[in-house]
Formats: sequence, C-alpha cells, structure tokens
Amino acid sequence: MNVLLYSYVQGTAVHLEREKQAAGDTGLSGEQWMDAQAAAFDAVTTSGRYPVFAEVTGSFDAANGYDLRLDEVFELGLTSMLDGLALRIGGADPGR
Repeated sequence: MNVLLYSYVQGTAVHLEREKQAAGDTGLSGEQWMDAQAAAFDAVTTSGRYPVFAEVTGSFDAANGYDLRLDEVFELGLTSMLDGLALRIGGADPGR
C-alpha cells in the first residue's frame, strides 16, 4: 500500500516537473502551447478519422474550453485511493 500511495504522488510530481521543463524549454505556458496546437487539433477532430474522439472533445464547452485543474484531479484521486485503502485495511467508514 505504501508503494501504491508513493507511486501515485510521485507520478503526479513527475508530470508537474515535465510541464515545468517544457515551459522552460519552449518559453510557453501550457495554455499558450495548447493555443499554438489549435489548428492541428482542429484538423484531427474534423478529419472524420476519429469520430468518437471528435464527439468527446466536441462536448466540451466551446466558450470555456477544457481546463484541467490538476489540484482537483490529484485531490479526487488521493481521496479515492485513501478511502479504498481504509476499507481494505479495516473496513473503516470512508466518510470519517
């Protein structure tokens, strides 16, 4: 269980570090990089070759786009993992 928890936290940290490295290498924030990829993304989603991908990405709010809030994703994953571990260890109520 220790390895599982460590791997989850380390995996998130690795991705944060890679994002920082990419920003340093390119001089672009993640959002700026995504904006620069918009034409290529549109080409993929309108090509007709990937209809399910186009449908899923088309369901995002066009005005606001899709904002990946890593803090929220991390918290949800960590809470779910800890609740599951609590149940596995001793049948504890995850609401506590």
